Amino acid sequence: MGNIKNILFVCTGNTCRSPMAEAIFQSMAQNAGLDCNAKSAGIAVGTEGRQASAEAVEALKKMGVDLSGHSSSSIRRVELDSVDLFVAMTMEHANMLMNLGVPKNKIYVINIPDPFGGSQQIYDECSAQISREMTKLIALIKENNEGKA
Repeated sequence: MGNIKNILFVCTGNTCRSPMAEAIFQSMAQNAGLDCNAKSAGIAVGTEGRQASAEAVEALKKMGVDLSGHSSSSIRRVELDSVDLFVAMTMEHANMLMNLGVPKNKIYVINIPDPFGGSQQIYDECSAQISREMTKLIALIKENNEGKA
């Protein structure tokens, strides 16, 4: 894998997991001095222009991360060749990405269960799990990028 600069977080509707991962990653990457561009998208049809769920916004607010301005977007609007690393929330999302022609070696799966429709506590637990995964991802990217410098 080459230098990782452009990262796309992918889930189903782009209103819960992938926007939370994008926002948490951006916050952590900035603190780590990592120069990356993070975006998120949904695989499902009709994922355009929706706000992040209120529970996702609240979960990140508790972490000091602002998700209130999020507007969902579809993977169909993404120039797939411009993405260095796709971060799939589940193996199902990874399989869908491979069906779109994304090479397996450009996909990183973090296995985050969908909190959609769940309580605030479920969203809080989800954001904590995403945060742990973003810590691992940042370490991996730093190691990868420093090895290629």
